[in-house]
Order: sequence, then C-alpha cells, then structure tokens
Amino acid sequence: MSNVPDALKAVTAAERRKLPVPDAVRQAAAVQAAVADTARRPDPERPALPDDAASVQQVIRDHAAELQLLDVTRRAANRFREEADHRYVQAVRDAIPAWIGGLQKEYTTLVGVIAKAAAKLPEALDQIDPRRMDWNNAAHSAAYTKAEGAAVQLEQLISDRADMVKVAGGDGGRDNALFAVAALPEPTTEQVMADDWKRLSPAIAQWRDLRQQPVARWVYLVRQQELSLSLATPGEVRQRAAQVERWRDAGWARRSALTGSGAEAAVRQYLAETA
Repeated sequence: MSNVPDALKAVTAAERRKLPVPDAVRQAAAVQAAVADTARRPDPERPALPDDAASVQQVIRDHAAELQLLDVTRRAANRFREEADHRYVQAVRDAIPAWIGGLQKEYTTLVGVIAKAAAKLPEALDQIDPRRMDWNNAAHSAAYTKAEGAAVQLEQLISDRADMVKVAGGDGGRDNALFAVAALPEPTTEQVMADDWKRLSPAIAQWRDLRQQPVARWVYLVRQQELSLSLATPGEVRQRAAQVERWRDAGWARRSALTGSGAEAAVRQYLAETA
C-alpha cells in the first residue's frame, strides 16, 4: 500500500507550521505527480462520425491509434509509479527530523507559557477546571485563560507532529501521546535498587487520569519533575515507551534475586543487555 497520502499529509502539516520544505521534497513531489498524472490520463473524446463513408475507416483508425498509444503510455507510467512514490515518501521521511526540530522552539515557548500560568493557578489539579474555577479571582482567571490558549496551541502542534511522523511509521505503543512530548529518565542500577519506579510511575498514571482535562493535564506536566519535556523524533516514542518496560523488568530482576548483591548484579546485567 502506498504511503504517498501520509507523505502529502506530512508536507501539508509542515507548510501549516511554516516550516521549510526542502527542494528534494518538492522535486520528488513533482516527479511523483507527473508519473501519477500520466498513469491516470483519461481516454480522448471520440471524434465526430464523418458524413461520408470514405472517411469513416480513416477516422476510426486514427482514433484507434490514439487510444492504443494512450493505453501503452498509461501502462508504461504505471511501471514507474512504485519508484516515484518511494522516492517521494523517502524524501519526506528524510525531512521529518528537521521539521520536528523546527517545532521544538515553539513547543518550548508554549510550555513556558503554561509553566508561568501554572504558578498562579490553584495547587489542586481538580480546581483547574472551568466548572470549578473561582472566576472572581482575577489572578486565577487570567492565568487559566493563558494556560488554555497555550494548551490549545500545543494540542494542534502535537497533532501536526503526528501527521508528520505517520509517514515514517507513526508512533505506536501505549501512552504515545505522553511519550511524544515527554521522556522518562534512563534507568540506572542505583535508581532501580532505590525503587525509583514508585516515584516515576504515578506521573504516567496522572497523565492518563487527566485525559479529558487538557489544561490541567499540561499544568501537571510542567509542574512535575520526573519526566523531561521534549518532542520525540520518528521512532523515539517507541523507544521512550520501551523505557517503561525496562524500569519494570529491572525491578523484577531486583526482586527475584535472593541477596542484595545478587539483586544488584541482576539489575546491572539486565540494563546492560537492554541498553
């Protein structure tokens, strides 16, 4: 199945974000479109039937030759379509890391807006809700309005990022919305032995719980200290999600050992094997 629609969507998202589209993408797109247009050329209109019998056969022969040439041309174009599609898709894939890098500045700026607003919002997350806000508190209402505007822009930015990476296989995995914008720390033997997962896992659970409250969700994300915030490049979401399993499995390795030294050795070996 062709990935050209995903590539087109990725380019549209990049243009929407005013990110530069490389010449290689433009050129590959022009080649792909030329091949596709040739393969889809419609049959020519049937010429008018002559009034005299002497001209009929010649008109038919000429029209048949035209149809035959067009049919052969379309068949020939179809033989080039796979290569042209692949060339275009690959050019778009090659551009994605730079596009996501271009989004990072805006992402950081918007996160900063929410962080500034979060300092003026209620400490309790359940109070960061338009149905429960004290709108008579000018500081709270102004901060919420700013946080809400930034959250809307962040959600659109993240949606555009998702459109971009889909052509490279998408994100996949559980909690991909979180790991598209944040990452767990790399587990170390010392952290696993200290059972730091008990400190990290609640951050993921809280993100899930706030699914229907985007403003509170982002406020929570900028306040917490366990996850680092950055946009993921293609494939990085899966890598970030895999860190969850590394933390959990390293914990199992620690608990399955009979002695403290055995636990430390088991954890170190597991992390080395999965690095």
